[in-house]
Amino acid sequence: MSNILILSQTDIDKLLSQGDAQVANQVVDLMQTTFEKFTQGQTNEQLALSAQSPQRISVSTDSHKVLFMPSRLDTTTSIKIVSVPTKEGLSGLPATILVLDENTGSVQAVMNAGALTAVRTAAGSGLATRLYANPESKNLVVFGAGAQGRSHVDMMIAVRPSLERIAIWNRGQARRLDLIQELQQAYPTRTFVSANEELESEVQKADIVCTCTNATEPVLFGTWLKEGAHLNCVGSYRMDMHEVDTETIKRAEVIVVDSIEACAHEAGELVKSSKPQDWLEMGNIFLKKIDTKQDVSKITLFKSVGISVQDSAISGLMVTRAKEEGLGNTVPF
Repeated sequence: MSNILILSQTDIDKLLSQGDAQVANQVVDLMQTTFEKFTQGQTNEQLALSAQSPQRISVSTDSHKVLFMPSRLDTTTSIKIVSVPTKEGLSGLPATILVLDENTGSVQAVMNAGALTAVRTAAGSGLATRLYANPESKNLVVFGAGAQGRSHVDMMIAVRPSLERIAIWNRGQARRLDLIQELQQAYPTRTFVSANEELESEVQKADIVCTCTNATEPVLFGTWLKEGAHLNCVGSYRMDMHEVDTETIKRAEVIVVDSIEACAHEAGELVKSSKPQDWLEMGNIFLKKIDTKQDVSKITLFKSVGISVQDSAISGLMVTRAKEEGLGNTVPF
């Protein structure tokens, strides 16, 4: 009889320790390796086995579109299941990751993945920010007050501890104010404000801007951006979704993506206003040892639609850390 490790939302929250810069930077380091191996696997057949990211499949129910995303990174094989609401009034993205035992092929762990998607996505942005944002960045603007918005604030502070002022924009006021209050308690030495009232002025001051919304019409406009600003755009994942306008893409002198192939199919803003041959895949920065220091004075943009190997990367880390810290419940199966 085999055992399965069950990791609840509470267990995952403890393991992630959101707000802990050391843990955040560990996940950023992990994403660097993940992107590197993903890009290597595109061109090297032998290495392709260690970073597999097949197309996701979906099933439609009365209330949700259920996505199934299998992947493999090194010795972690997993499948993430996410239910995207299709009915008015439903919110949240219920998500679960199953991790297989490398030797037996049976399920080794089942974990609540609600926070994991947000954290692994924000860690990709954290990596881009490490490479391209001004090392002395003081001002951050985040669009979106959901799980992605919160995770991006934590990651940005972890990789750019110089940040002093963080402005949050969100259509809904209650969620925006709740997040500002939550963040102010988590980071008492920094200033958190609402960006809705003076959005253009907040963006004009911003060294780093993160867009984490599901907007179909632009919420960020390129004319507002100052020279040397770094952007992380992660909210849109369909061709009809546009968080930023054409001017933003045109002003970005460097465009980095998690996957050229995925972004060519899913990144509406980029496809509309730029060409895939002008994009740099994140993994190639490390594989080709590209120097990014000279780009800090330019407007730079990182676009992520998410690649499933990131899920295997972070779920593998969660299993390892849960065993080290004795977290989770083990049940016979």
